[in-house]
Amino acid sequence: MAVAGASLLLFAYVLVAGAGSIFRIQFLSIALAGAVWSAWFGLVPNNAGLSAAGAFLAELILLLGWFGLLERMLRGPYLQSMPELVRRGVRWAWLLVVLLAAASVLAPEGLQPMLPLAEVLPLSILVLSLLGFVLTAQLFGDATVEPHAALRSICLAAVLVVGMQSYMYAVMLLVPAAPEWLVTIRIAGLVVGSALLAYCVHSNPQWSLAKFVSPQARIYAPRLMGAGAVLLLLVAGIPLFRSFDAGTSSWAGPAYVAVLGLVLMLVLFSERLRAQLRVFVSKHFLPFRYDYREEWLRLIDTLASPGQERPLPERAIQALAQIVSSPAGVLWMRMGEDAPFVCAEAWNTKLAPEITVDPNDPVIIFMRDRQWILDTAELNRKPELYPGLVRPQWLENFPDSLLIVPLISNETVIGFVILFQSSSAFRLTFEEIDLLRTSGRQVAAHLAQYQADRMLAEAKQFEAFNRLTAFVMHDLKNLIAQQSLMVKNAAKHKNNPDFFEDAMATIDNSVARMSKLLQQLQTGDASGPRRTVNLAMCIREALHKCEGRSPMPAFTNGSEDIEAHIDAERLSTVIAHLIRNAQEATDDDGDITVDLSMSGSNACISVRDNGCGMEEDFVRNRLFKPFDTTKGSRGMGIGAYQARSFIVSSGGLMQVSSKPGAGTTIDIRLPVGAAETEEHAG
Repeated sequence: MAVAGASLLLFAYVLVAGAGSIFRIQFLSIALAGAVWSAWFGLVPNNAGLSAAGAFLAELILLLGWFGLLERMLRGPYLQSMPELVRRGVRWAWLLVVLLAAASVLAPEGLQPMLPLAEVLPLSILVLSLLGFVLTAQLFGDATVEPHAALRSICLAAVLVVGMQSYMYAVMLLVPAAPEWLVTIRIAGLVVGSALLAYCVHSNPQWSLAKFVSPQARIYAPRLMGAGAVLLLLVAGIPLFRSFDAGTSSWAGPAYVAVLGLVLMLVLFSERLRAQLRVFVSKHFLPFRYDYREEWLRLIDTLASPGQERPLPERAIQALAQIVSSPAGVLWMRMGEDAPFVCAEAWNTKLAPEITVDPNDPVIIFMRDRQWILDTAELNRKPELYPGLVRPQWLENFPDSLLIVPLISNETVIGFVILFQSSSAFRLTFEEIDLLRTSGRQVAAHLAQYQADRMLAEAKQFEAFNRLTAFVMHDLKNLIAQQSLMVKNAAKHKNNPDFFEDAMATIDNSVARMSKLLQQLQTGDASGPRRTVNLAMCIREALHKCEGRSPMPAFTNGSEDIEAHIDAERLSTVIAHLIRNAQEATDDDGDITVDLSMSGSNACISVRDNGCGMEEDFVRNRLFKPFDTTKGSRGMGIGAYQARSFIVSSGGLMQVSSKPGAGTTIDIRLPVGAAETEEHAG
């Protein structure tokens, strides 16, 4: 009754604690199946008339509960991870086994020797138990995305239940009755299995199939064939063990089954043996080793899946290594057409940055001309397949290297990947060659784009640096012009107290502007403090900056009360820049006027001149384009760009109208009353 108690406790705990919305039904089914199994074997004596058929039914119910959990986990979050062929095969196996057992139970007396109940029922349970054993190994091996205690606990519980069931019914095929100690061990296995499931529910109340089940778990054939081979060996030994006396068979039968079970465990859970068996099955029983659709999707997912933390070069190595089950690899790239290949990235091994490979190396030329994968083992074994080629000296630094896969883009070898020896017995076939060659081209395309993106990013960084330098030089040029004008007038007006005061104010202004420029460089913020300023005062400040040049502009002030919320220093600099441009474009006897007026709800500042003017195409396409200037080495081509950018960022608008020979008019419109609007909004 220990199994019944453990099953009922598991049932109650799942109801109380829950197992998420995914596995609650499966866990409850296992608990009920265990209770039914325990109730039958506890209430019905072994010599009862219906005990054989009833025991078989109880065993089926117990196995069915575990099959429901294993199949649900293997099918994954979208019910597509288990191949449809395998899923249907498992269900057909169940149907055939049940029909065979029913035929044995219900067969007339004349047909019972052909379907002996004592052999058919244990064999049926053994087949289903081995099938459950295979699914458990599949879940633990290929279907595991990351190790997790709860998943390992489920696999261990399944191994205890179906493993002990397989062992006991295998022994029952060889000997007349299962030993008492074996029955006791099996009951203990069922109790421990229920406890492990309860631990799973406790440690993971909310399960996620996406965390445990990989959509790539597709290779069931090696495990199924291993289980089938063990079953055949067991059946083949039945006549021999039935011929032994009771004393000999009582120990020989369990020992023989234990040896077969150990072999089965190695086949199902040993990565090395399964890899060798997979190669054997693919070579001799399957038309193709690879599902090319799956391989291609896996390659693209490894290279371009979003959210990848590792860099693309490392993922590129992994994508190629997974094709041939290679445990590690090294990527070699070159940064230029004539540059040597260098060790750029490594996966599961160390970099060798001190080693370089010449682009004219015979190995590189061979791979480029033949577009072939170099198998170093085959090069040693059959050098005649690689005429004139010997194992390169630089490859001696990688003693475990097996394959060299060229990365060819636009008929050029942009790099290559060295893949290390896999854990399985591996030999390159035409399928691996074609798959690696195609995958290498895809990886090369991704890496070429990766390199181009990096070079573009660096170019943009240099461009941003050059732009910043140009802006700084432009501002420094204006400050130097201001200081030069003051020095030029110093000799003439050095004894004039008014000039001295004006010079001190100019120096103070220059220091303030240079400090502001330094602050902008340090913080990256080009915006200055905004405050409510009188626009007429800003214009007079700009006119003052332009003194000493001809022609001097005339200022027409429509109102002294027009104010705007803006960076006064930068506005004054912008207006001064526009005035200087007008002075350069106008003869000394020409006219320049600066007007301040209201236009609707906006303040309008106009700078007009009757100078040389500009073509309409130049105004539309070149005037506000940065680093485009008609002044040659005297200009940076960013003044107009800076001016318009500042006006627009302040909520204003700058318009230019000009005709060759008729002069230019620049209108600046700025919103007024912005300070009050912002205060009310705040």
